Amino acid sequence: MTIAHRPRLSLLCLVLAAVGAIQGCGPGTSEPAAGFEMPKFADPVLAEGRSVWMGTCRACHLMGAAGAPAVTDYPNWEPRIAKGVDALFKSPIHGIKGDDGKYKMPPRGGNERLTNRQIEAAVEYMVASVDYLHQQTLNP
Repeated sequence: MTIAHRPRLSLLCLVLAAVGAIQGCGPGTSEPAAGFEMPKFADPVLAEGRSVWMGTCRACHLMGAAGAPAVTDYPNWEPRIAKGVDALFKSPIHGIKGDDGKYKMPPRGGNERLTNRQIEAAVEYMVASVDYLHQQTLNP
């Protein structure tokens, strides 16, 4: 799946990362296997998104902590990605509430300093990474 480089996607990733950092990942989270490294892309939007993602989104989305979908969990991401990037941008910007009315992911990922453009770049980076990592499992 190809995603147009949209700033809103980056902002989503950033927000998701911020949520993880603020809420904490809780007990039972694990570090990735030794040698695991998130992808790096030459595209400037994805490079900016990676920076935001590493600083904020990584806390929960690297390993799927606090109920966040991990970047390595393609089956969990596939239906989200199918909804389109506009839907993906909204969650980190506006937050996600659970059935109890409490935020599972606070608006802007809990980092009010992030711009919409940064969140969108982070979301675009996360989606590109999910696809890249999935392709790596299909073609090791």
